[in-house]
Amino acid sequence: MKTHLSTTDPDELLPTFSRLYPGATLRPLARTAFRCHFGVTAAGTVSFVAGDWDLGSRVEAAALGDRYALVFAGEGSSDGEVEIRRRRLSITPGKRAALFIPGRPASIRMPVGTKGRTLTVERSALEAHFALLTGHTSRGVISFDPELDITAGGGATLHGIVRLLREEIERPAASPFVRPRLFDVLLTALVTIPRHEGSRLLDLPPPRVAPAVVRRAEEYIAAHAGEPIRLSDIVAAAGAPARSLQAAFRAARGVTPMEFLKLRRLELSRHMLLAPRPETTVSGVAAVIGFRNAGRFSVEYRKCFQESPSETLARGRGLRRGNPKTCG
Repeated sequence: MKTHLSTTDPDELLPTFSRLYPGATLRPLARTAFRCHFGVTAAGTVSFVAGDWDLGSRVEAAALGDRYALVFAGEGSSDGEVEIRRRRLSITPGKRAALFIPGRPASIRMPVGTKGRTLTVERSALEAHFALLTGHTSRGVISFDPELDITAGGGATLHGIVRLLREEIERPAASPFVRPRLFDVLLTALVTIPRHEGSRLLDLPPPRVAPAVVRRAEEYIAAHAGEPIRLSDIVAAAGAPARSLQAAFRAARGVTPMEFLKLRRLELSRHMLLAPRPETTVSGVAAVIGFRNAGRFSVEYRKCFQESPSETLARGRGLRRGNPKTCG
């Protein structure tokens, strides 16, 4: 769902703005007029917000709503200024971002020319993912350090994931397989990269689980590989925290559950190529099993089956002889 509004009236923008930041006030900077181009792209529990504040503005919120917000400055933007829990921070293009916590007071000053780029995630979704990974329910909101360096390390990784997910959501023909995987990657990055009070649980070795847990996960993956399933679905079927399941799966199979799912999907693609319909193409098969890029699919396919997908398709159409190969 997309919403876009260009206005010179703060009161016209406020209803849209308040859906993301309930209780917030919005006003122009002192001795300036107001002009803003504001867009929201919503996808499930995640929203992307783009605000170009041509003439500057200020936002005050006594308590943000039930959303975590990661605020960046877009390319060519002026530096934004935020105050969170009496701590003043700068939002600098390509260098620094800020994390806002649900239910906490916040203030944002956007000078003339600020281009705000914000990711918001529903509190329930992020905290459920924390429980998924650790097997522990968070006690209240996850209290992140509000300052995030995006020039290197984990901060740069998180910034890249946010941009990739936004691109995928805004694509007119996004694959139903790719988006759920990217949601999981984003939530995992948000929970594991910025430090917070629950990080100690993520630092501990995951509890061991019985071999039956791996078998249940494997059976679920085999039965649902042709569907856009997420890590949370596999964890629920296996009945173990995600970190424990991943460790056990890697020990037993040499790969993580999601890597195992990718292998099963590659096998599905092979079946489609060996029994093609008249309209079957390599790029079409790649999209069906969740690859955004046909070139990347071809690389992974060759690694698995020691031949290109076009060679398999030729065999499926009776244009090439040879015995089908198995993955590995």
